[in-house]
Amino acid sequence: MPKKVDTEPLYDGEGIFAKPEGKSNKGFEYEVYLIKSLRNQGFTVSDPAGPDSAKADLELTKGAKTIKFELKEKLSADFSQMNFDFDTTRREFYIDKTKPSAQKDGAKVMIGIAEQYSIIPKANAHWKPKKNMPAKFMLKPNSSLKERMVGYNLDQKRFKDKYLGQGFGPAQEVEKYYNAKDTYYIQIKGKGLYYMGKDPEKYGCPRFSESCADSNIRIRFKPNRKSEGRWSFLMALKIASLRPSPMDLDKDTSFLSS
Repeated sequence: MPKKVDTEPLYDGEGIFAKPEGKSNKGFEYEVYLIKSLRNQGFTVSDPAGPDSAKADLELTKGAKTIKFELKEKLSADFSQMNFDFDTTRREFYIDKTKPSAQKDGAKVMIGIAEQYSIIPKANAHWKPKKNMPAKFMLKPNSSLKERMVGYNLDQKRFKDKYLGQGFGPAQEVEKYYNAKDTYYIQIKGKGLYYMGKDPEKYGCPRFSESCADSNIRIRFKPNRKSEGRWSFLMALKIASLRPSPMDLDKDTSFLSS
């Protein structure tokens, strides 16, 4: 059998089409709310990014300059993600660096993180796919929804989450990931505004990684569109604890005008 590439979209867990089954998409709602709030205050901001991972969640225009912000509705959200591929001959997870999605700057950062933290060997050791072949990669392209749901439920039961790389490292990797997308600010609902890597606009908000008390890398089974029997195996950067910022786009935006 050939190697299998995971073509399931990520949407960074935030976009319109990543809407959870039976629930509203709180992340997208937060984008809409904040954009509407800023527009009401006279700021020129872009439409919501939705599932477009190449676009920042919020893009503020000042003259000829565009300032990009990442938005998170909650601290428990995944801060960036990358799908794993699967070698059906060797019966192990791997990352296909040749597929088009792997050529993007953000993807290259995530591949580097996976290699630095030995995520793939650790995922194979934890999930033991040589004994438990993922049903996802055994399905035929024309599999029925019933067959896909059987595989979905089986893989969800067998492949449990694991947290790796605990400490400050993953928080610094979050900064590198967004910097690769020319984004240097992140707003987290309930926590406030932070800069990532550098503060080019001199807002004076605290640095994200230096405000993080704990972070990790989560390997997980992720439902994409359960109603269609779509899922992935992936790694995600997670923030476990973060000190609140004194600056918050939900409270005071006067500094944006300076």
